[in-house]
Amino acid sequence: MCNAAGCTFCTLMSGFGAFFMFFLGICISNNYEFIGEWYVREEGRGSPTKEQIATGAKNCFITGGVYIAFTVLAAVCVCYQNKKAKRT
Repeated sequence: MCNAAGCTFCTLMSGFGAFFMFFLGICISNNYEFIGEWYVREEGRGSPTKEQIATGAKNCFITGGVYIAFTVLAAVCVCYQNKKAKRT
């Protein structure tokens, strides 16, 4: 287990990851066209189907949920490390 500084870093990075994945899921579910390779126009390929949009958004939300779980775990680790070091 790492120290309180490492756990704090993990908490902040996981929080950012959760925010970003939920934001990306919202963008995909609203069919926003400027989110990277989602709308690459190639010969024989068109816009994504409704099923692809739903699947992409769902996967982003699931990943965001995993990040939230890790954020909570890292925050508990911060509390544990601070209690172990007798800090309040």
